[in-house]
Amino acid sequence: MTMQAEPIAKHAYATLEGGQRSHTGPALRNGPFGHVQAALVQSWRDGSFSLWLVALAFWLFVHGFRGICTDASLYIARALADLDPAGVGRDMAFAHDGQSRFSLFPILLDHLVAGLGTGPTALLLAVMAIAAWLIALSGLVAQFLPTRFVPIAILCVALLPDSYGPVGTFHYAEALAIPRPFAESLVLFALWALIAGHDWRALFLLIGASFIHPIMALAGWGVFGLVLCREDRRWYGAAVLVCVGIVALAFLGVPVVHRLVTPIDADLKTFAAYRIPYLFPTKWPVQSFGYVVVETATMFIAASFFEKRHRFVLIAAVIVGIGGIVAQIVLGDLASRLLVIQAQLWRTEWLVAALGTATFGIAAVELWKRDARSHIVLALLCLSWLQNGELLVTAITAALALFVHFRMRVTAPISRRFVYAIWAGVTGLVIFLVVNYLASYKELISHIPRDAYSPGKYLWGEPSLAFLMIALVLALHAAGRRAHLAPVEKLAACALLLAAFWLWDSRPGFQRLFDAGRHPPALMALIASRPGEVLWVGGLAENWFLTGRPQWASRQQGSSTIFSRELTVQWRERMQFLVAHGLAERDAVVAFHVPPAQELPRITLAGTHALCARQDAPAWIIAPIWDGATIPPALEPHYWRPDQPNFVISDEKTYFEWHRISAYAVLPCAGT
Repeated sequence: MTMQAEPIAKHAYATLEGGQRSHTGPALRNGPFGHVQAALVQSWRDGSFSLWLVALAFWLFVHGFRGICTDASLYIARALADLDPAGVGRDMAFAHDGQSRFSLFPILLDHLVAGLGTGPTALLLAVMAIAAWLIALSGLVAQFLPTRFVPIAILCVALLPDSYGPVGTFHYAEALAIPRPFAESLVLFALWALIAGHDWRALFLLIGASFIHPIMALAGWGVFGLVLCREDRRWYGAAVLVCVGIVALAFLGVPVVHRLVTPIDADLKTFAAYRIPYLFPTKWPVQSFGYVVVETATMFIAASFFEKRHRFVLIAAVIVGIGGIVAQIVLGDLASRLLVIQAQLWRTEWLVAALGTATFGIAAVELWKRDARSHIVLALLCLSWLQNGELLVTAITAALALFVHFRMRVTAPISRRFVYAIWAGVTGLVIFLVVNYLASYKELISHIPRDAYSPGKYLWGEPSLAFLMIALVLALHAAGRRAHLAPVEKLAACALLLAAFWLWDSRPGFQRLFDAGRHPPALMALIASRPGEVLWVGGLAENWFLTGRPQWASRQQGSSTIFSRELTVQWRERMQFLVAHGLAERDAVVAFHVPPAQELPRITLAGTHALCARQDAPAWIIAPIWDGATIPPALEPHYWRPDQPNFVISDEKTYFEWHRISAYAVLPCAGT
């Protein structure tokens, strides 16, 4: 949180504080909804209501509704497969699915999709995910800060980078129809209950999180176990017995558990490391660990201001998060245990990432109200966050922040000019980085067609921009506390929130068509004469949602390969065939890959004839037509022209290029 000037920040703190803070936040007596009601009433009384509105607005700006995309397309298509076993259910991704039966979420989706349809289900779950996360986060933070300060932490969580694991691969608090945000929010609720002393509530909440997404619940279980063991050493014995019991069950060959002592097939591991390198932390980009360093330093500094469970829950979260990465390296990367690779123990880091951004807000509030040394610590923390893409710089600045906070002894008063100079440097760096970032952002959006772009898309997640926005919000809030400006502040906050609601649905036109779940009549008429699989060239989940047919091969089908050898063998062979014949880009089997334009798949006579000569050839080929691409006339193509254009992105090294798709060629392949 870059403070523009100390007097403004001091006034902001004083106006927010308005009295003595309580030693904890509100308890769980009235449940989460009682907490929300109490928070709203209290914020109206202490004048922080507009700050809550602004925090909610920025949360909506950052967590826009993207529809049925990424993992949401897999989960909802799984429901379509359950509801139509003779159609989408015949797709290899669902016929050989070894992943989605470990939680209750797919069962819930089956009922929602059957009753509401695909689009309304995605919208409902996205809204519920945001609501669950905000309530859980605000309640947890309120255990550390008075309610009037909670919006500052929410702003930090909303605006600071939200990725964990490999840089930009996974995110917490997603507004998607997937189980992760719901399991995450239940873990946050459990930590809230644990800090408040409600152990049984925390236990049941963690059980609920495990039923929704057991992998994401692991972090909560780890913290829960460490807290109990620290307070009563008899729990250590219970923990040892549980571990011994699990190992014994594994050696006895109990289903699923036996994978703990089963090495992964060497060929499957090699392919998984190539296709999904994020499964193996030793293959992560080194900058991925910069986030872990700064989040850990932030959480340790924030923990130092509290006692008992408040402190240890934060420390335990760090232990569990880093421990998960270490366990993954030892048991997965090195020992090749199948269950460890499938369980992805490194995902316990999500809790460090989420609490790291939240505790930055907590630490900022606590540090700023203290002495000059604490102001220097906060400045060093800001520097560490600003440079978290550079591991060495991040580690040095984070270490300095920890040293100054915990070890540095000050015998003489620190000059205020010295503190001002440090903050002037931080502010100058923030402004410099923001200017450069906005220039890069302007270059990025200059290549995006107007009908593929919504205001603010791809903007958020940059630390320098986050600090600038937070500083401006607090400075304006401080100014708005003056009686004659208070109505203006509330009106501006309401206007910002209305704009956030207006822009929250950021889906382009083709995505809305995709989400509707209605098969376009013109397209269905073209493929009605032949049943069977369809190859949607370059597609991901289009077949499932636009035709109700199984896809012959696509990158999206490979998401569960690590859970099913049968799927891996069939999918890899088909994808390699497509690559060899120019019907898929060279690295099409890699999970996250954007090819250059010259590698985009093209329809040729030789490639099409080779595909259609296979015994397992698809009934139809649907190929996008972009940038004037043509289909050989000998293939006698028909064309489907959707009401809304679609786009494919290529990586041209110095920029990304959006290629408009206004039509799709429909080609008969196998069958009669």
